[in-house]
Amino acid sequence: MGEHGCLAWRSEKAAVAGLENAGLPGLRLLASLRFGWISCIRFSPAGDVLAIAGGDGIAIYRGGFGGAPDQRLKTHSGPVKAIAFSPDGQLLASGSADASIKLWRLGRAEVAELASLNGHDGSVQALAFAPDGKTLVSGGADSDIIVWDPASGVARFKLAGHDDELTVLEFDECGRRLFSGGRDRRILSWRWDSARRATTLGEPADWIRDMLWLPQNRAVISASRDGTIGLWPENGAERSALAHAGGVDALACSPDGAWLASGGRDAMIRLWHLPALSEIAALQEHYKPVLALDFHPTRPLLVSGGGDNLVKLWALE
Repeated sequence: MGEHGCLAWRSEKAAVAGLENAGLPGLRLLASLRFGWISCIRFSPAGDVLAIAGGDGIAIYRGGFGGAPDQRLKTHSGPVKAIAFSPDGQLLASGSADASIKLWRLGRAEVAELASLNGHDGSVQALAFAPDGKTLVSGGADSDIIVWDPASGVARFKLAGHDDELTVLEFDECGRRLFSGGRDRRILSWRWDSARRATTLGEPADWIRDMLWLPQNRAVISASRDGTIGLWPENGAERSALAHAGGVDALACSPDGAWLASGGRDAMIRLWHLPALSEIAALQEHYKPVLALDFHPTRPLLVSGGGDNLVKLWALE
């Protein structure tokens, strides 16, 4: 990452001009590596660590991309289905098909396992830390949401509202609301300061594969198996929709809120200008579905992972 010398995120106006001048696709491939089956990719909040998760555990890269990882974490007995960094970047949570959650402490040079959390009856599919870092939530194939104290590893309580497996969990930027989505084709909004009650924010036509909270839009954006990308405002206003043909698996939003990246079954990465809800770029550098995406928090970089077992690093320019 650091060795590429990319500039910090530009203003929205400059970024738009840059893409228009460069023409399609607007993404330049910087590097590629082979990992194996990939489920999730995440940059740490500071951007100094990249974690890649999948069938072969978790690979940790520090300050660079490519070659052998700095560390491999392999204590789960099944594939890793979800990972999440704490807001301060000191903890990494991983959820597995073996129904367990692991908490890891990220030191300056090493990663150490802190605890193993058990409470789900089936695969752990989704993880999210609250913005204050004092709460971890997990969702799984058992349709339950478990609320954990990451400091003690104790489960505080469960939230029950979905009728099928959970696929994604997301807090708003203040930690006042938790959003959950799953195979029951419902997006639930949980008021964190009330009596553990949820309201239905949206009901996509197909099950939800990924979901983000967009502070600038005050809305949740969801990716569904039917290729629909839905925008669901928190005030319940009429939603907008985009289309990613063949089904969409992954979403990522740039830190400045200007760009949305989507990856799907057509093996395409599509880049959208969020304020205009318009597609700006599309490219096919993976040859199987794009399963994971994430933007770097401080530099105009996008990382993608595909069913072709490849992880690719892109510059936005």
